[in-house]
Formats: sequence, structure tokens, C-alpha cells
Amino acid sequence: MKEVQLLLEKYKQGSITAAELERLQELSQQPEVAALIKADIDTLLRQGAPDSGWQPADHPEIVAHILAQPTLKATRPSRNRWLLAAACLAALAIGGGAYLYQHQRQPVVIAKQVKPIQPGSNKAMLVLADGSTLPLDSAHLGEIAQQGDARIHNNGEGITYQANGKAAGIVYNAIVTPRGGQYQLGLPDGSRVWLNAASSIRFPTTFAGKERRVEISGEAYFQVAPNAAQPFIVAVKGNEAMEVQVLGTSFNIMAYADEAAITTTLESGAVQLSRGGAKTLLQPGQAGTLAGNASFSVGPADMEQALAWKDGKFRFRNTSIQTIMRQIARWYDVEVTYSGDLSDVRLTGVISRRADADDLLHILSATQRVSFETDHHQIKVKPFYPAQ
Repeated sequence: MKEVQLLLEKYKQGSITAAELERLQELSQQPEVAALIKADIDTLLRQGAPDSGWQPADHPEIVAHILAQPTLKATRPSRNRWLLAAACLAALAIGGGAYLYQHQRQPVVIAKQVKPIQPGSNKAMLVLADGSTLPLDSAHLGEIAQQGDARIHNNGEGITYQANGKAAGIVYNAIVTPRGGQYQLGLPDGSRVWLNAASSIRFPTTFAGKERRVEISGEAYFQVAPNAAQPFIVAVKGNEAMEVQVLGTSFNIMAYADEAAITTTLESGAVQLSRGGAKTLLQPGQAGTLAGNASFSVGPADMEQALAWKDGKFRFRNTSIQTIMRQIARWYDVEVTYSGDLSDVRLTGVISRRADADDLLHILSATQRVSFETDHHQIKVKPFYPAQ
């Protein structure tokens, strides 16, 4: 909390750096920090925000600055500096500043459903070797099955495979997450896998032979147990087929069929990407992209954006509204349609994946670049038109 207070003071004084502002935004995701920031805003408004010139009705425009301007400088001169920061931070914090989105001039979301659209949760289906399935949820805990020489345990948040020492043939299992679901898996070798929504992984219940091979679709984050004698290989299914070979490392693969490219982001260690005769080696902090051809494009990765889903966040940096809505569709299990020209709408911001869909859409619409209509699990995206 001392760090938060120091960073807030720096912003009030106009001496905060871009890195410090980023740190303050990340801290604001914690409920207790959000409460402190909200209290500061309340105090500021009660005091009349001297010299700011902002009124409560102006809050959506304030939020728009941070969501719609990715090049916003933390130290840019502004007589409204502190109110701008406080309002934006509250808008991005969990449960903070809901009153910021009630714009008097135009309703930004038309919600016909009685119940709000809930965010996704930990849920998946386990597909056993014989094709039978088991739901992975809190109703099926403890040892839930035995496959080959491995016992499968479910702790409610993920499953693990534990060898029982008995010789048995190799069999394959799969875990499939639905739209609106995510799950964690401990592989037989001690590696861990996080599956995002609408994803799957197929793997043997024991790793024998010269390599450890699994197959994925959708998006997954890996922490691979080191074993130089048995390389770990991920076969990726997307618009293009490719492989990722590692020894011991952590990385993310995004390979949804409705995305234009397969992107592998390396957090630590080293991985080799291959497709046909094309191969490339990634270093930590790099991303390799494969899009419709046999060559890979390699460059610096936006690690925070690539791994945000694993940390319970949506993070956008000058991201197109279409890309944003594809993520929202998978996590909230909704159908998205578009109306009007949205080709130039690109947004920047951080939003919790724990928020209801209505809260998230209010934050996006507060930019006054885009508006939404919701009807049950259908969302229509439209350009924002100021009321006359």
C-alpha cells in the first residue's frame, strides 16, 4: 500500500514515469488497491477537484484517454493530470468506479437479458482412451480414473497424472475446454499446461521413447520439465500446422483457427519452431509468427499481452476491436456481429477477466469509439455516434 501511495503522489506531482504508471495500473487490479484509488477519487470530487475543470459527466471522456490512446505519456503536461489518472485507474480496476460509465448523453449498451453474461471459469472435459468422457469440475474430485500406468487426480482447479509403477501400454487422453472455460493440467513428466477457452490438448498417459510429444489446438501456456534426453515437442493445429521443440522452458502458443496467425511467445529457455523444411529458433522475449506461408516472422514479444489471459486479464495495446471481440467471444461464450465501419477502432487498456460482460462492454464503450447492443448471448458491435 505504501508503494501505491507513493506512485499516486508521483502522478499528482507530474513526476511519474511510464514504467511507474504501468506498475500502478497493474497494482490497481487488486481489490484493496482499487478501494484506495476509489477513495482518493471520492475525496478529490468532494473537494471540487480545484483547477481540473472536469465534471462527473466528463468521466467517460477521461476513461477514453487511456483506452483509446496507446501513446499516452505519463508525464505529459496537463492541468487535469491527477483526475485523468485516478479516473482511468478506477475504470480499469476490479469492481472500481462503476459510476464512471454512466454517460448522460447516450446509452452505450442496450441489454435485454435479465441475467448478466458471466465470465468463464475452470471447466473442461477429459476424454479417456476408450472415447468416454468425464467432466472436470468440483463435483468430481480426488482420483477420478486410471489410464495405462497412471492415476488421474482432480483437485478442482486442475488434474495431475501420477505413475503407479505398473507396466502398461501407452494410451492417449485429451482435455477439451469449451468456450467460457479454462483449465490446468499436470502432465506425467511433471510439466504443467494452462489451457485457454475453446482449446484442447492430446497427450500420452506416460512418456516413453526418445521424445515427449503432445498436440494442441487453441491457446496453451507451457512450463516444461527439463529433460535433455527426452525433448518435448508440441504439435500445433491451427490454420497452419507446425511444431515447437523444447528441452525445458516456459512459452505460450496461440493457434485459434479464427486468428490469422499462429503465434509462439517464449518466456524462458529456448524453443525451435518448424514447419516443413522451415525452422527458426526463439530466444526469451521473442515471438514467432506463422501466417499462411512456410516462413516464420520473429520479433520482440509483448509478454504482458501474450500472457495476460493466464493471469486473469485482458490486455490490449492498440488492438483492433475485431481481435478484442474474438477474445471476448471465446471467454464469455457469446456470438458477435458487426454493423457499420469499425476498421479504424483500436483500443488500449487492461480489464479483469473476472468482470461480467456488461461491465467490460461499459469500459470499452466509454472510449466513445464503439458501442454495443446485447441480447442474451449475442453482442452487436457498432461505431459510436454522439447523440444530437
